[in-house]
Amino acid sequence: MHRSTYRVRHSGIVAALALLFALFVPSVIQAAPPISVAHADGVIVTPDGVVTLAPDAFSLPGAAGRHGILVGEPQLFAAVFDTLRVDYVAHVPRGAQVAIDVRAGVDGLRWTPWMVDVAPGAMATFDQPARYAQYRIRLLATGVTPLVWTLRLTPSRSMPSFVALEDTPAIAPTFTVHATRQGMVGGRTANGHRIVKRDRFVSLPCVCVLSSKGGSEYMVRITYNGRSAVAPVYDVGPWNTRDNYWDPQEKRTFSDLRQGWPQDHAAFFDGHNNGRAQHGRVRFPTAIDVGDGIWWDDLGIKGDRAVVEVTFLWMGRDPLEPPPAPDAPPAPDTPDPSPPAPDAPDPSPPAPDAPPAPDAPDPSPPAPDVPDPSPPAPDAPPAPDAP
Repeated sequence: MHRSTYRVRHSGIVAALALLFALFVPSVIQAAPPISVAHADGVIVTPDGVVTLAPDAFSLPGAAGRHGILVGEPQLFAAVFDTLRVDYVAHVPRGAQVAIDVRAGVDGLRWTPWMVDVAPGAMATFDQPARYAQYRIRLLATGVTPLVWTLRLTPSRSMPSFVALEDTPAIAPTFTVHATRQGMVGGRTANGHRIVKRDRFVSLPCVCVLSSKGGSEYMVRITYNGRSAVAPVYDVGPWNTRDNYWDPQEKRTFSDLRQGWPQDHAAFFDGHNNGRAQHGRVRFPTAIDVGDGIWWDDLGIKGDRAVVEVTFLWMGRDPLEPPPAPDAPPAPDTPDPSPPAPDAPDPSPPAPDAPPAPDAPDPSPPAPDVPDPSPPAPDAPPAPDAP
């Protein structure tokens, strides 16, 4: 199905929407933040920033009317937050529905489950610190399309401290449940994916863990008779749309049921809710639908029903993957095991000190005294006295 993408259709559709928009939307929304789009299917975003269903919006199995979904771009905030105020305006005609969901993440890659059906002006509070937030708009109509505009997320910090994220997360929980083969080739899933032959995805009974189309934010590992496969969550069902049975009991929608015990199982085996689930009387228990490619090729299951083990990978570490190796401490200085080599003796004896050299005799004899050949001058007579 990748007629996905938000789009402004031809002029006739835009003109009709502009007229409808003018009737219901105050002019002050011109200053509203623009609707950001990471992915959309079955919706139109008008030039004025109003989200509405496209004329060719798709239908969901078992649901009347047209369906559309828009996932906004992740928003990075300057400060850490644990609470989001969600403000928006919606026009919901008879037979239409609007749902706004939000989630938070530390890095824009790992996300909390969606907090679904957030009312205008409501606060969504998360258990962990976050820097990123994202919204999702879901529209449904059997007649006149609903409208959504002026959607704004405002972060705040309500707790003085947070539960820190673990460097090495705990092992993700695994529960044994009844499962069914998905089938429905050619149909659409809740995130807009078109089902192909031998497809590889799963359906879980809570819209809070619906991945974006083509995304892998919420993954499960399914194990059957020693064979295992990992798949993304692309659809919602089969019996419920709000049964987060993998969560601790105090966080479950059905808080009277223990963790890991799906509501449809409780209805079938225990008579919970008079044997009924959201989509009617439970004729057979199933808490996960599995795509045909995983069912037949990866797990080798015969028939259309089986009991499998499901590991919910967004809640922790995959039990079949080894834990990350811890950082090795710096190696201490290793002493040299060999003793220092002794000074090797000089094999040659030391040379004796040489005696001082004797004065060498002068080979030439001393020269004789040479006589003076001139006789001595006679004494001069005394000068006579002057007269």
